[in-house]
Amino acid sequence: MILQVDIGNSRIKWRLRRQGRTLESGVGNHGDYQWLQGLALQQVWVSSVVALESESLQAALAAYGLPRARFASAQASAGGVVNGYQVPATLGVDRWLALLGARQLSVGPAVVVDAGTALTVDLLGADGRHRGGYIAPGLTLMQQSLALKSQALAVNFERRGRVAPGDSSATAIEAALVAMGRGLIETGRLSLSEYCPADPVLLLFTGGDGDFWQRVLAEGSSEPELLFIGLERYFTQGQG
Repeated sequence: MILQVDIGNSRIKWRLRRQGRTLESGVGNHGDYQWLQGLALQQVWVSSVVALESESLQAALAAYGLPRARFASAQASAGGVVNGYQVPATLGVDRWLALLGARQLSVGPAVVVDAGTALTVDLLGADGRHRGGYIAPGLTLMQQSLALKSQALAVNFERRGRVAPGDSSATAIEAALVAMGRGLIETGRLSLSEYCPADPVLLLFTGGDGDFWQRVLAEGSSEPELLFIGLERYFTQGQG
């Protein structure tokens, strides 16, 4: 079996794969690797944006007598995708793998929206070139930043996705955050359309809030496994 792990800023996602099939999957907290106990693994493939947690995972694997993890990293090109960063290695590995996953799902232009702790929007041309991207705080982070400055703004909202002017602090904050996020995604689509005006642009949503933003835009596709699709592509095509 192959264990695939996604170490994000807020949580850990994992899935067990055998011969192209997912046998089991789960979500865990940083530092908690008890779920490794009893597993029989041939390989461990990892995407990680938290260096200390990468070390914790390696220690846990060793403690349970499991193989050492192999870590993906951003490259100049792979899997039909050309990295658009001036220094390719500095592109976040999670964004790189999401781009590889997007290329597996579509050969047309795509806007890849990864909505987690951060809201990232990456542009992928029909030619496979990464046309850059945007990084903004995610919904929860933006909400928390307001609460840090004023107790009066420490409110919870229902995430209905509406942008009509609010009639309370909670609804006004929600409307503003949704409008900002939607505007960022639309800006990404408009920018990508300049490179390929004749092709329809696919919106791909992933991350913990991916479903929310897909509902807000009311189009595109929610792909919660997008990073794992890219991770598998990375290691099965001789790129790891």
